[in-house]
Order: sequence, then structure tokens, then C-alpha cells
Amino acid sequence: MTFGVLTTKHHDGFCLWPSKLTGYTVANSSCRQDVVAEYVSAFRSRGLVPALYFSIWDRTQGIAAGSVSRADLDFVKGQLTELLTRYGEIPALVIDGWSWQMGLREVPYGEIRDHIRSLQPQCAVVCLTGITEPWGTDVVFYEEPKGVWTAPDNTYAACQGQTIAANGWFWHPSTPTTSLLTADDIVHRHLERLEPRWSTFILNCPPGPRGLLDDTVVARLREVGALWRPDPARPPLPPRPDRLRHPLTPVAATATSGDAAKAIDGYSDYNGSAQQTLWQTTGALPQSVTLDLGTVRPGIDMVSYLPRQDQVNGQYVTTGNVTGFRVETSTGGVRFTPAAGGGWAADKTLKRAKFSPRPARYVRFTATAAEGGFAVASQLDCGRS
Repeated sequence: MTFGVLTTKHHDGFCLWPSKLTGYTVANSSCRQDVVAEYVSAFRSRGLVPALYFSIWDRTQGIAAGSVSRADLDFVKGQLTELLTRYGEIPALVIDGWSWQMGLREVPYGEIRDHIRSLQPQCAVVCLTGITEPWGTDVVFYEEPKGVWTAPDNTYAACQGQTIAANGWFWHPSTPTTSLLTADDIVHRHLERLEPRWSTFILNCPPGPRGLLDDTVVARLREVGALWRPDPARPPLPPRPDRLRHPLTPVAATATSGDAAKAIDGYSDYNGSAQQTLWQTTGALPQSVTLDLGTVRPGIDMVSYLPRQDQVNGQYVTTGNVTGFRVETSTGGVRFTPAAGGGWAADKTLKRAKFSPRPARYVRFTATAAEGGFAVASQLDCGRS
């Protein structure tokens, strides 16, 4: 192993550190230690890198879809500040309960991401988006229990998560006697397959009530350690494509046809579940969506387009995916200036239109051609790369 990920707070909202922002923490439990502090200290003492997991969805605090307030956003940012200023360098932060629960607009991706960067510039954000494209995340996460695997031709920075115990992510009284993944499965079916695909393997091993791994889990991990040796000759990760490092959240959107709100809701989850919202046009192309950023924003230089992500019989659906486009910008909403244009393949991959930096309040994306004669968009974003 080279690193670990500790669930500092799951969807119930209970904090494994003594947060000053809520009483629902270890400080008010029968185990009053700062578990996060003990974890990072123990891992570093053994040459392992400590990463953290944090759920934005908080059912105790009431932070959920349809009810997020400015006070809620400040609460989220305050807890992230605690986690990213108290425990030294945190190289990765796995965030859950965000894009698939409330969307990256209701809890604005750009604001949260910039806040994390301001505290820890090198911290990679791993958002569990439920899709296999690097939209809203630095590292693509493949949740294997949902039935998805890192693709053989993957070239994204990726990680795949699976549970070592057959009874799920969390410890249960039956865990000590339940079946575990075999060492052969972990090494030969997972690590050996994932390593050349540039995917790390996060193997969930749930601690029991005393904060310790069961003897059966420890024994299995020891077997894995005896069998597994990384390949030092693996080629380095391919260069990263340009991406939106500072996405801007629109205040509104309009469209020539279809429901423009579905193009900017920041909501997408399609790995084993049918949750997906699509802007879909009616009538002949061209058809467009215009994003309103609320005020003139400087330095805008990119629009990203996420095609549909659903599958039928294991094959991604491409009907409606945009193959021809143009981008225009405006400061006042009357006169629009051309920014970019061209064509894309009709596949599921995240598309990017890069152009010279400019100030704009309105960004218009026009579909001039699409697979099947009508256009769909799972998500449209704009901002600075």
C-alpha cells in the first residue's frame, strides 16, 4: 500500500474529528479522541500517505438537494477548512454526496474547489460523480459495486473502489465471519488489470467497533502483500487535457428549445443507476443554450460539454450527442462575439472548446449538428482553464 482514505464524515454527518461547527462529533461521544489526527499520524509513521473522504450531503445538518442555503455552504467550507488546516498535507480529498445527490450547481463546484485550492493547492479532488468522465473531478472514480470497471483503454488519472467484505462498505457484526475477496482476486483480477490502466485500487476494509480491522481482514491483506509487486516499468500517466480549473456557476440559462435548466444543474450519475438529466432539443438544428453568469466575469476561455452517459446492453448511447458546435460570448446579452467552433466525435467523452480569454456575462453554446438530428447535453460548463 502507498496511501489510505479515511471516511471523516459520511452522509449521517457524524464527524471523526472535534469540529467546532457541530456537536455531532467524537468530542461528544464515548470515544473522545481526534480519530483523524490519530489516523494521519499513524499512517505517516509507517510511510503511508493519508487521504481523506468527506460527504457534503449531511442529513443531520440538513444539507441536501433542494434546501442548500448560504449558511449551509459556509458550514461545508468551514468543515473543509478544519480538515485541510489541522492535519498537514492532504494529497487527496474524496468527496461524496455532491454531484449525484444535489448537483454541482446547488453546492457550486467552482466555489468549493477554489476554497480547497486556497488551503491545499496540491490536493486532488476526487468527486464521486457516478460517471466515467473527468467532469467535476481531478481523478475519475469507478465504483465497482455499481458494476463499473476502469476501461481497458483508460488514460485518465483514475481509481477503482471495491469492498473486501461481501456485506458492504461498513462493518457489521457478521463481518468477521463473512466471505472476503480472495488474495488471488485482489492481486490477479484487480491490481494486475488496473495498474496498466493508470488506476489505483481502493480496497474498502471497514474497522470494527474498537477501531481495528478484523483478524480475517488483516490476514488477507498480508497474503496480498506477499503476492503483489508493482511494475516499475509501467509508462507514466499520459499528459492531462486542458480542463476547467475555475468553473463558473450560472445564475440562469435559456434555450431555443428544450429545458435549459437541465444543462446546468450539475447533476449526473449513471453508473448502475438511471439518474441523468439532459437538455434535449426539439425542431431542426441549430439550437442553443445561453448561460447567464449574473455579472461580467473576466478571463473566460473554455466551455466544456458533457454528452449523455447512459448505456443500453453495455453500450453507451450516442443519439443526440453534439458533433458540430459554435460558442459565442457577450457582456450585455445583445451583441454576441464568436469564440470557438468546430466538430467532435459523437462518443461519450467530455468535450472542451478553448478560446482566447475574454470578459463575458453570457456564454452561448449552439449545436449545429448532432447524432440523430437533435441535440442533448448532460452538462454545459464554462470558466477559466
